[in-house]
Formats: sequence, structure tokens, C-alpha cells
Amino acid sequence: MKIERTPEIEAFFKRCMNHLRNDEINGFLGMHVTPRTEKKLQKKMKQAGIPEFSGEEETWPSLFISTQEYLQSPYNTHIRLDAIQSSEFKFTRETLSANELFNVCAIHPDPMRELNDWMTLRALDQPYDAVFLWQGDEVWMMDSPAEANTNDPYAKKAKGKVVTFGLGIGYFIYMAMLNPNVTSITVIEKSKAVIELFQTFIQPQFPTSIPLTIVEGDASVYFNKSFLDDFDFVYVDIWKSNDDGLIMVEKLLERYLPPLDKVDFWIESSIFEAMHALVFMYFHDLFQGKTTQPDDRVYRRIRKKITRHFDSIDITVKDVDTLKDAMYDPQTLRTILSIQI
Repeated sequence: MKIERTPEIEAFFKRCMNHLRNDEINGFLGMHVTPRTEKKLQKKMKQAGIPEFSGEEETWPSLFISTQEYLQSPYNTHIRLDAIQSSEFKFTRETLSANELFNVCAIHPDPMRELNDWMTLRALDQPYDAVFLWQGDEVWMMDSPAEANTNDPYAKKAKGKVVTFGLGIGYFIYMAMLNPNVTSITVIEKSKAVIELFQTFIQPQFPTSIPLTIVEGDASVYFNKSFLDDFDFVYVDIWKSNDDGLIMVEKLLERYLPPLDKVDFWIESSIFEAMHALVFMYFHDLFQGKTTQPDDRVYRRIRKKITRHFDSIDITVKDVDTLKDAMYDPQTLRTILSIQI
């Protein structure tokens, strides 16, 4: 691949570099907000370039979400987690503060596809005691709006025979059972202890109208074409955040690269935020006629995959949209991760 030196492409690289260097857009995380200071903070968010505040003031969304509305969601009103008793897991309640901005869903890709990816920051209007489930010294799962908001879209999208990797506290499963398009659910979970806890304390509270099958097994064994072809919808949620998620998605895609519409990965847009930047930096190096390497070991490995992928494409790029497509197209990014180095 080659990139033609045009004023349009040069200006594109400058805008992307400015966005990469702009930490202001992430500086609002954790800020305190009240009804009196909300408008002032929204104006600062607009100035920082957060896309949801780019329009007229009357179109801006509120920075507050209703705590009571969240607590009245189907899972929270029907499932009790405080009855869980286990020698391996412990149950605690911890207060989530009101008036503090936090990320409520997966990261949004920049609508202009120029590395101005952004978070939806909201604050609770009232504090509440959230449920924390611990496995040893690590938080295994917690009930929070962010957990709900990042799973609900996939539960609504599910259809027919569903397979999901990762059991957790069954939130996705429960919400998928409420979807009339779902006919059955199969779960692949590698932890016997998690399965036993779920089947003992949580599953008895679930609907019985949708057949549920739980298989003790590892995703690396079952994530293959032969197994997944038996299902209409595949959902994978076996990581804690976008950091370990990138590594685990990479490992799965190295085993099998499914059609884009066959498999959904939890918080994929957050996981791929780093990919947008890594592909851009490869293009920037190509444009500048130099070679740089990321400091992070994982990113260095992925950079090698990016180089191999695009070096095999014999084209000369003359327009910005071709670069944007390569940086943000999910199928392209999945294909890059599937390359075995």
C-alpha cells in the first residue's frame, strides 16, 4: 500500500494527531455535577469536542440518569442476589455515589472517523447500594447501569438459537429470555464454581419458558465454525474490560474469523478504540516514510499484523475515506486480529 501526498490527506493526518493528543475529552470522567452546574459542564464538553453536545443547546442530553428507573429494571426487580451463599464467593453491598460522572456504555466511535472517540458520561441522581460479588479478592460482577447498558443491546438483538460465552450473574441470559425472538439459550462457562453458584441461587429465579443449557467448557474449544454454525446468534462476554478484551478477542479470532453478522463481542467498540489508533499510526508512518513501534508489547504484536495486512494490498490511496474505512471498519479490524504471527 502507498498513500499519495495530497493536501486533503495531509490535513486529515493533522486532525487525527490533534485528537490523539487531546486529553481534554477524557478529563470529565469522575467530575462532580449538580443540577446547578450541569449546563456549565455541558458547555465545556461541547468545547472539548464531545459529539453529543455538538448541536444546539436544546438538543443536549441530560447528564443525569435516574437511579430509581435503573433499580426498577426487569433484572433488578425480579432477581435477588443477596441470598447467595458460597465459600468461594462473597456478597457485599457498596454505595455508588450520586453526582459523579462515569461511563455508562461502550465507547462510541468518532462519527467523523478521525480518532475523536468518546464516552457517554452520566451521573446518578441518587446514590444506591450496589451488589458486588467477589471471587477471592477480585470483583467478579457488580450490578450497575454500565453493565446493563453494555449488555441490553445484544439481548435485544438476539434471535433464535442463542449461544453465549460467559455466564456471570446471568444478566444477558435473563434479558435475552425476555426477547420474544429467542427460542433457546446455550451458555459456555469454564468455571465449575460459577456454574454451581448460578444454578443453585440465581437460575431458580429465571423464567422457564426458554430452554437453557449450560456447558462447562472453555471458549477456545467451542469458538469454531462447526459449533457456532448451529446457532442463530452468538455473544461473547468473557473479559473484564477493553484491556484484557483486546487480547482475548484476538485469541478467538486467530482460531476462527466468523462473518461479521454472526458474532457479537461485548464492548467491541471500546476494545477496538486502540485498533483505530494503531491502524492510523501505521498509515501516518507510511505517509511520513518512517517506522515507529508502540511501547506496549501487545500493541507491538498487533502493529506487526497491521503491517502484514496492508503491505499485502497493492493500491495507492488517494482519498481520505479509504483511510477512514480501514481505521474503523469492524470486519477489517477483526481480519487484522485474526492474522497469526
